[in-house]
Amino acid sequence: MKPVEIRKLTAEEIQAKLSDNREELMKLRFQQVTGQLTDTSRLRLLRRDIARLETIAGELAASPVLVEKEEPKAKAKPRAKAKAKAETEKEGEA
Repeated sequence: MKPVEIRKLTAEEIQAKLSDNREELMKLRFQQVTGQLTDTSRLRLLRRDIARLETIAGELAASPVLVEKEEPKAKAKPRAKAKAKAETEKEGEA
């Protein structure tokens, strides 16, 4: 499943796909252990699909629409730090 297709789905549909893919992966693992699995490449494809689904689900959960952006804190300028340090040293000597 391509990421473009996944992004068109709703959050509930993504969770349903995740559940289905995990169940299918479990069945394929049992088939592999018992020696019945002939197409082992399907395991890899399912793992990747699960990872894609989880990644996009996480993106939807943390989308900027739902989460307010935090404003970056103002950083002190290096000169201001040096000046403040020099002033505190002068006060300590006096």
